[in-house]
Amino acid sequence: MHNSRTDRSGLTILYGSQTGNAQDVAERIGREGKRRHFVPRIMAMDAFPVSQLPEEHNVILVSSTTGQGEVPSNMKAFWKFLLRKALPADSLKGIIVAVFGLGDSGYQNYNTVAKKLDRRLTALGASVICERGLGDDQHPNGYEAALDPWLQKLWSQLRAKHPLQLGLSEPAPEDTSTELEPKYQMSYLASHEVAERPVYASGQEEAVAAAFAFSQLEASVSGVHTSPGNAEAISRQGMTASTSGTTIATENAQYGLWRPFMASLTCNTRITSAHHFQDTRHLEFDLTGSGMHYAPGDLLTIFPCQSQAAVSAFLQRMNLDPDAWVRIQPAEIPLGSTVSSIQVRVGALVRGILDISGASPRRYFFEVLQHFATAEVEVDRLEYFATPEGRNDLYTYNQKEGRTVLEVLQDFKSAQPPLEWLLQTVPHLKPRQFSSASSLAKHPNSAHVLMAVVNYETPFKRRKQGLCSAWLASLTPLHSSCYSSDNATQQVNDAQNYASADAMASGAGSDSSAHGPAVLCSSSCNGDTSPDVDTANGDKQACLLPVWVEKGGLRLPASHSTPMILIGAGTGVAPFRSFLEERQMAAAGGASVAPSYLLFGCRGEKTDFYYNQLWQQLLAEDVLAPKDGLLTAFSRDQKQKVYVQDKLRQHSKLMWDLLQQVASMLSVFCQVTQCCSDCKQLVYKTLGLLYSTR
Repeated sequence: MHNSRTDRSGLTILYGSQTGNAQDVAERIGREGKRRHFVPRIMAMDAFPVSQLPEEHNVILVSSTTGQGEVPSNMKAFWKFLLRKALPADSLKGIIVAVFGLGDSGYQNYNTVAKKLDRRLTALGASVICERGLGDDQHPNGYEAALDPWLQKLWSQLRAKHPLQLGLSEPAPEDTSTELEPKYQMSYLASHEVAERPVYASGQEEAVAAAFAFSQLEASVSGVHTSPGNAEAISRQGMTASTSGTTIATENAQYGLWRPFMASLTCNTRITSAHHFQDTRHLEFDLTGSGMHYAPGDLLTIFPCQSQAAVSAFLQRMNLDPDAWVRIQPAEIPLGSTVSSIQVRVGALVRGILDISGASPRRYFFEVLQHFATAEVEVDRLEYFATPEGRNDLYTYNQKEGRTVLEVLQDFKSAQPPLEWLLQTVPHLKPRQFSSASSLAKHPNSAHVLMAVVNYETPFKRRKQGLCSAWLASLTPLHSSCYSSDNATQQVNDAQNYASADAMASGAGSDSSAHGPAVLCSSSCNGDTSPDVDTANGDKQACLLPVWVEKGGLRLPASHSTPMILIGAGTGVAPFRSFLEERQMAAAGGASVAPSYLLFGCRGEKTDFYYNQLWQQLLAEDVLAPKDGLLTAFSRDQKQKVYVQDKLRQHSKLMWDLLQQVASMLSVFCQVTQCCSDCKQLVYKTLGLLYSTR
């Protein structure tokens, strides 16, 4: 093993990454390390044989924090092993470690995983060569504002520990430029070389199949073992995707990116007032025939669809044929790899793998563009972005402006990176998770979602929309009338509509604020250019979306006799609708249900008081306590702003009395950052006062 104690130049770089940022940081550390004559080995934490960690010498660990302070999915086994109580306190004595975390200080579990990882490694005897670094997405320059100085310290400390061999030279610590190293090889296939041509019901199904096949290949490249041949089989034979109403599935059917359920969208209603700045949607999905089950607090995961205009513009910009077939394989196939290559159509690769119209590209993308740019003015600008002086300007141009890959490519027209480099450097399209806002007991074969449409103006007055939320808001539901509330406006096809990113992506300019007509599901999901949503007999065709259920971080108390205090602001109230509907149905079935207390905050009673009619019904049915069961904070309805933490403070005696009940549960789920922090502090103060009186 080249990174064993006998090889001091070895550098083991392990990452725990959910969205790809931590992996990107790990790969950057590896590239910089190679320029400094270290021998890096980069892999996901779960791909590394953790029992061999004591044999390593220099170990760099990069981790993000997900959900409610949880470890990323490709770090769970690694972390579980480190937490074993039987491990001796000197298990890692003699190895040198450094930890960098990625997080968002807007959340209460800011960089929790990196902090815990750092403490656990030192508790097991590891020596810290560089104080842990904590990247913050809230910083004006993002996580790289902490990463750059941390890396300078890391390289200085490592070089002090391991002097450079005679005759070698290396860049200065502040020089963070890297070499271009391809991860993938790509070859175009002649017609007779394509093993099989799978048939898909829609372009979206093909895109999801491509995304899964590539995820398997990517996992294999990082050392994570996957099912042998699974990715190849899916890319060649097609994904077995169920469709609502057409497939009879067993109750134990497992769904995910490998096999999403194609659910029909039955309801899409704006539930904020027409004049309110925020467009919030109540969405309903038909799960009939899936056998899919979910519990209150679970998540409905949706794989997003990129607009056909964006895809077409990208294909044209890069001179790509969407109908061409390519084989993708690792540049270096790791030992024991279970997936050696996949075959996909270029159109599906762009639609399902590359996030061309949503996420902003990372710094390495600009380094690659510089290598392939030919226009002098563009090369100069890209070189400037790579300098320490130009990084702030790059962040302003890119992240702060929400610049997409397609927009960057349109700005640097001479750059023509090959498809394999785009596959390596362009952010990959990720599924979106939404808290379930419904109870399956009350709404059989249906899942509801409360979604705020992302629509904002950048510092340079460019209008931007969220890729997934704008797409969902643009879709025409199967039912023309499906939901009503005090604030609900007309159906999506009659009210404010979204152009997704169509006008922006096709070159009309992303600063355009014009709204086009509703995007019908067949044209936006299936990759067609003609809206065709009616069947031959005149019935409306269902808009099908790839969905599956994942376990959420919130759970109802085991007994319905346990009272609940639920604190939610904005769309953060969504899971509490599922909680309370579950108890409503339990009470209707004769169960003894303790009254609950909901503290809800929004801007105004007449603008964004989500699900008010339901709350009133639950008050009448004693599911919410008849007295003080619904406490509201409408922050803009009076001269002095009032938030849920103010209501919590105002009703502290009630909270105190409830908290004295040993079995009571307190669940805090807020979208407003400061609200969460203040509520948590108030609860601790209440508990502290309670303990002091005992």
